[in-house]
Amino acid sequence: MGLAEQLLGAGSHTSATDIIAEYAHQNGAGSSADTSNKGTAGDSNGQQQGVFTPENVARALALLASSATDENNEWSAEEIAASLCKHCPSLSWEDVIYKLPYSNLSVKSEAGAVFIVDVFLAATAGQNRPFPYSFMYEIWPDAAAQVAFLRYTLHSSSIAPHLLDKHMPTILADPVDLLYKAYHTEFARILTSPWNSLSLILVLSHLLDSKASDDARSLLEAGIAQEPLLVTLALARLKIQHPRLQALLQHNVARFLKRDFGHNGLFFELFRIYEKKMMMAFFCNIYRKDPAFSRYILDVLVDLGMANDLLLVPKRDDIVMLDFIVDLAVFASRRGMLSFETWFPGLLAELGSDMLHASLEIMHTKIQLEASRQRGEDKGMAAYSSAELTIMFKALGVMGMSPNNAANLKALYAQFVELVGELERTENECSSDEGQIEKEAESLFLRLYRGELSVDHMADTLEDLRDSLRIYMRKTYHHVIQYPLEEFSFFDNYPDKELTITGQLVGVLIQRHMLSPVSEPTILEMLVKALQSPASSKSFHFGMTALQACLYRIEQLPMFCTRLYQIPAFNQNNNAPAVKLIKSIIASVMPARNAKAGSGTDRAHSGMTPVLEDTGLEAFGQSRPANPRGASGMRVFQSVRPPPLPELDEAFAEPAEETKDKLQFAVNNLDRSSLEEKTNEVDKLLQPKHFIWFSQEIMVKRASQEPNYHSLYLQFVEALNRPDLLKCILRETLVSISRLLNAESTVNSSSDRNNLKNLGAWLGGMTLARDQPILRESVSFKDLLCEGYNSNRLNLAIPFVCKVLEQTTRSTVFHPPSPWLMSIMGVLAELYATANLKLILTFEVEVLCKALSLDVKDIPATSIVGRQPTRGSVDALASEFGKATIGGEAGMGSALASDGAADGGLAGAVQMPAITGADITVDILSVLSQHASFHAAESLFSQQPMLKKMFYILTERIIRKIIPVHVARSIYVAVSCTRDTIQKDFCGEPNEEHVHRAAQVMARGLAGALAVSLCREQLKNKLFLTMCDFLNGQALPEQSVNMIAVGLVADNLDLACAIAEKEAIERASLQIDTVLSESYMSRKRTRERTGQPFYDLARYSRLVYPGDFPELLKVRLNGLQAGHLRIYEDFTQIPHFFSQIGSGAQGLEAGVGRDDIGSASAGADGGVKFSTAQCFERFAGIIEDLDKTVSAAAAEVTLSQLPSQHEACLYARDILVLAVRSASPDDTAMDFAQALVNYLYRSETRLGIDLYVLLLARMCEMSGRVAKEVTSWLAFADDERKFNVAATLALIGEGLVSTDDEDGQVARLIEANRPGAVDFAVRLLRRVLAGGTAVSAQAFGKTAQGLAKLAQSGQASAQVTKVVEDLKAADDMQAGDAQPGQSADGGLAREAEDVPAMKESAQEEVGSAPANRQQETANRQDTASRQDAASRQQETASYQHILLNWARVYDHPAAGEAELTTLVRQLLQQIPLHETRVEAAFFRACVGAVLAFYDQSGGRGGFQVADALVKLVVFVTRLGGRDGQARLQTVRMFLSSVTLVIVDIHETRPEAFGAYQRPFFRLLSGILGEAHAAFRAEEAWCSEQTLHAIVGLLGESLRLLDPGLVPGFSFVWLMLASHRFFLPRLVESRAGWALAAELLERQLRFLEPFVEADQVSEPVKLLYRGIVCVILVVLHDFPEFLASYALRLSDAVPTNCVQLRNLLLSA
Repeated sequence: MGLAEQLLGAGSHTSATDIIAEYAHQNGAGSSADTSNKGTAGDSNGQQQGVFTPENVARALALLASSATDENNEWSAEEIAASLCKHCPSLSWEDVIYKLPYSNLSVKSEAGAVFIVDVFLAATAGQNRPFPYSFMYEIWPDAAAQVAFLRYTLHSSSIAPHLLDKHMPTILADPVDLLYKAYHTEFARILTSPWNSLSLILVLSHLLDSKASDDARSLLEAGIAQEPLLVTLALARLKIQHPRLQALLQHNVARFLKRDFGHNGLFFELFRIYEKKMMMAFFCNIYRKDPAFSRYILDVLVDLGMANDLLLVPKRDDIVMLDFIVDLAVFASRRGMLSFETWFPGLLAELGSDMLHASLEIMHTKIQLEASRQRGEDKGMAAYSSAELTIMFKALGVMGMSPNNAANLKALYAQFVELVGELERTENECSSDEGQIEKEAESLFLRLYRGELSVDHMADTLEDLRDSLRIYMRKTYHHVIQYPLEEFSFFDNYPDKELTITGQLVGVLIQRHMLSPVSEPTILEMLVKALQSPASSKSFHFGMTALQACLYRIEQLPMFCTRLYQIPAFNQNNNAPAVKLIKSIIASVMPARNAKAGSGTDRAHSGMTPVLEDTGLEAFGQSRPANPRGASGMRVFQSVRPPPLPELDEAFAEPAEETKDKLQFAVNNLDRSSLEEKTNEVDKLLQPKHFIWFSQEIMVKRASQEPNYHSLYLQFVEALNRPDLLKCILRETLVSISRLLNAESTVNSSSDRNNLKNLGAWLGGMTLARDQPILRESVSFKDLLCEGYNSNRLNLAIPFVCKVLEQTTRSTVFHPPSPWLMSIMGVLAELYATANLKLILTFEVEVLCKALSLDVKDIPATSIVGRQPTRGSVDALASEFGKATIGGEAGMGSALASDGAADGGLAGAVQMPAITGADITVDILSVLSQHASFHAAESLFSQQPMLKKMFYILTERIIRKIIPVHVARSIYVAVSCTRDTIQKDFCGEPNEEHVHRAAQVMARGLAGALAVSLCREQLKNKLFLTMCDFLNGQALPEQSVNMIAVGLVADNLDLACAIAEKEAIERASLQIDTVLSESYMSRKRTRERTGQPFYDLARYSRLVYPGDFPELLKVRLNGLQAGHLRIYEDFTQIPHFFSQIGSGAQGLEAGVGRDDIGSASAGADGGVKFSTAQCFERFAGIIEDLDKTVSAAAAEVTLSQLPSQHEACLYARDILVLAVRSASPDDTAMDFAQALVNYLYRSETRLGIDLYVLLLARMCEMSGRVAKEVTSWLAFADDERKFNVAATLALIGEGLVSTDDEDGQVARLIEANRPGAVDFAVRLLRRVLAGGTAVSAQAFGKTAQGLAKLAQSGQASAQVTKVVEDLKAADDMQAGDAQPGQSADGGLAREAEDVPAMKESAQEEVGSAPANRQQETANRQDTASRQDAASRQQETASYQHILLNWARVYDHPAAGEAELTTLVRQLLQQIPLHETRVEAAFFRACVGAVLAFYDQSGGRGGFQVADALVKLVVFVTRLGGRDGQARLQTVRMFLSSVTLVIVDIHETRPEAFGAYQRPFFRLLSGILGEAHAAFRAEEAWCSEQTLHAIVGLLGESLRLLDPGLVPGFSFVWLMLASHRFFLPRLVESRAGWALAAELLERQLRFLEPFVEADQVSEPVKLLYRGIVCVILVVLHDFPEFLASYALRLSDAVPTNCVQLRNLLLSA
């Protein structure tokens, strides 16, 4: 009989403890206490485990739970758990729970489920072990039992908190910052709901196909009733292809659209965050099933801030849902959000013929719908009005189309003519009866006040009226909306009930976006006035009631919130929810949140441009700018306003393809000799309706790229003699200028900036050079300069204005002193003097002044820029709210949306692809199921197959979350680099196949490699953390969890990276073909039509080479040679994974270290050599830092007291290494020595003097010439700086100055009666008499005699007399010891003459000291040395223990910012980290602890302590001091400590160095990442200046870790030097260019000896490819920097690295 049967047989009236004890006794196992006398503990445990197995206990619990009912459950869970734990303490309760489904568990009531949970919690009490809820989500043998258990557990309030799905929740806490504050309460509730589980919905979907499908469906329906938001969102996220679930999902989304469920706003916010693309697909499907849903969908899109993107920025990919978009536009037009009359023609112009077929289908559908409505078969709620259909017919009628499409359009129009009469009668029915409309509106309010209509039903009715086809219904809606405004002044007389209902109605109208952009500002102003009334008035009550009804909308109206916050009576009402919400909004301000933009209405209310404005294009064929707005959504430069198009008799249109080709061919072959011929040819072909196309595609595009042909093109246009064409060209020029000025890409793209300057010259040539004015209505140059100053875009404004004004030199009207010209020059002069312009901008102004024969200093500067108004604090707050886009999309795809116009006429613009997780084309689950490895978890997954599926789902989710942004960035960089390189190298290649092949291999190679390198580390970290969390939920031991997680990540990381690589390669391949498609087609068309090869002569003519550039490398017009093409083939060999790299870094020979200053130069001989100028440039920076360090040291600190790793010692070593690595050591040592002498005599600290003297001595040792010059100057130069006692004694001690020379020189100066010399001699002798120096007073006999003579003459000061007496006393004392009776004078003189003899005597005396005294001294020194070593070891262990404790606290999930800050404050009180010695010892010990922990983890992901140390440095930096220098000291010391440890291990343990590169990289990159994150979060301690300083400090560390000195670190060195937070930040300002160039040069020079010696191993090849990739990226992102240092870097390139040199010279 088993335990289960024995329990049931005994019954609940018997104690469970007795039953279990009896069962144990019967089966030979007593309690752990009773078995102490029966055998060993091991035997007893074995017996217990044999009796109380997990299967046995699970079966017993299953039977007890299955028999329990809500009325009768007398078994005590606590008693049973206690008894089982007593008799079998080693029982695995997790195994028991997981055995329950296989133990016939079938609960009949909630009590049975509660019993199971209570037994587990009682058995594991005090162990902090979560209930293993995941067993519910596995597949049970009995599906009905599983559904029953799920039902009872989910409905039990006592169990629910233990069932939270922490591994696969439907929603996470992350999106809380993207949600409105009004949603936070509900969001926090659903976050803790047991239905917040993807696993739960997943298992229910499986159960729908089981025998218990009805019960599962019932449970799912109960979940929808209880938590519709979570269930619906889970169904959407799981993407289950079950027909019932798909139908259920669409049904639920439709109910949310119609507001049948609560919190529909929160649902769609979360839907957008998690599944944006899927949401749009659902909306489109719902619309096509029922077009009446289009207005509900528009409500949601407006609330989410997505209507703007969908309607105003259509994409070609959206053509598949064009019917849906057009329907939305129709309703938006009826609501006053846009003008359909201009929107639809603009859409046609944007998308062109691609949407022609879809538009005809839409017209056909709508006309058939109208015909059905007129036949009485359809109510026609989704039909279009006659005006809307007429707009579409007009727009389509002017498009060029095929005969078949034209016939279809004509047939549709004929049907429309038959239907339009009845349609117009329906629309205009009763529309003119204003009395009837007013009565209808009044009747609605009467029904509302009588209670026949609720406020929500009233709002629904108004929505129907607003979107109706009939004009009178829309008028009724507007009358109802106007009613509260008209009645506002009478609200104080309203009854309370009616006033409350009116307030609720107004609030609901605001909440639902039912007010037009015109009426909403007026309503909001009315509410502000109402709330400004006394708090006891009815108007105030009305306002508060309305606010309460629109809580979820308030946060979208920042200006409105700001105005309400300023009302005292409103703020005093602290208990009102609306007041609390507005106060929390104002308090948070949210300047950095990527939130959705406020509505167009609120912008209108605040004086801003509405979001949905009239975007119709002014003419057919005019393309909309890709991104004409700045980052905030507003146009930065509003001073450029293109004039309207000229009025012509016919609409604008594009010419036929044949005409296009002829016009392009004529202009292509235009020159001065054939001007008349080509003009006549074009004049015959060009019609007025083609002017827009000809202006944009032929003239303006060429003018932006071919400045040398401006005069020819102007002559050509004048010869055509078409005034309207000239107007069109001028307009299109201004349109292109406005687009380039406002495009984000122009700021970073040198090609776009050049295009802008060329267009400026073209504009000036068209107007000013021909004595034609540029009207202020078109361009206001002074306003443009002010806008550039305010937006920090003077690098665009000044060059453009200068290029325009340069053309006045050819004018007879606008040259100086024209008032118009001089007023603009005055603004430029003001900017020149006050704006701190970059050198290139000042050069532009100076060039302009030289061209105009002006002097910029003589131009009267204006004060326009200085008078720019500044806004007050409230306005600034309102501005911040205005910039907020709550819930919107502001990812990298929008920030870098376009690369502007292509650099060249044959390539398109490169755009950052907007990729989301749903866009990934790779079937991730299929790839994982086929290729994933589970070596580390094979046994676990074989026992629990469900875990493998969970692993697939988790891994897929992580991949979809992480890789999109990195794939997009890699595609953008790869395609941009490929486009620019291909256009340059292949401008003389006529074969499009060669161009295509080279572009493909380069783009694919770069994109794949970049994608892997960008996402690998993040994938690894995220996979490891997720796997740890997932496995912890399976109740595994912590050690096993870490091992399995590390193994899973190691097994599958390359697979995840391969997915990212494949996605990047495929997308890059498509995009590069799109970008270069015109280039391919031009070659093909030219060959097919003319039989001649195609050459891009425009680009070829712009290629410029240095004078000594090899002919072999120049681009030729006969195409690239085979050797050149092989360079592109090398892109296919780029390694992408570290597993391919191997241990190449460890294979390089280790360099020689630097143990002390004296031997610092030992290992420098083999490094690269620098010129004297380069050495002194670096020396100047190092010596300045060294001087700051020694100046800050205490006065009594000496060099001997410093540790060898002290910062001052490091600087000194760097100076010595630099001197040795000079190509001209003598010259460099001389320069260094001169500077060191200056710093020596300027130093005021003992440490500084010691260091400078020591460095000076080393310089003398390096060069005999330097030694001779230095010693000669120090001994005999007549310079009062030498009257420095401390420096003189140090020089004497180091042997740079002899005592005799110094004594004689001082004596001569005393004899010459130099006051400074006398004072110096007194101080020198006093210091010598005091003792502790290397010389005695007797060594300065001549000086003493000179002072004695001066004292005898009676002209000496009291100080001189006193020192002479002291010298005599000292001489008498010594004379008394040696020869009594000798006179003081004679003794002193004789001693002065016999100094060498005295030295020998002293040495003999020391040599004859007793041997035992020497032994005692040695013993004392040895003891002290051992004590110091023990003390240092104990101190290091203490510091490491502190770091490990900090790491544990930091990793704890409950540790917040406040707790960590308190802990660091306590640490700073205990350890004086402000002291340099303590701080250096602390950080070095901590770095050692990081390496030790990494060793313990087996080198596989043990970065917890490293991350904790970086975070500790950040906290110490943040709390360590208020000034920037004090904060930087901590970072400097940390980086110095890491650098020292790297060098130490590299030198002392080269065999182990390779294993530590990852933690070193983690530490150095971690501090960079933390600083960047703090700067992005606008933390006070990390300003932009501080961030630049930290980047500079890291650069100095990399300089010290030169690959030539630490070759084993070269791979990590390159990764750090090219880090995305380091190199871009370093070169974004010119101050960092020198350091950046030096780092790149060091890497290049490191490769030189290997390449030239033909020792190119695989590691060297890999480094070479890495540096090529880095320079490619730098060339694309920072061309100006690379252009400035290209020659210098080229000098460092090995002579046979042709590709790399060519890449540098191309800058």
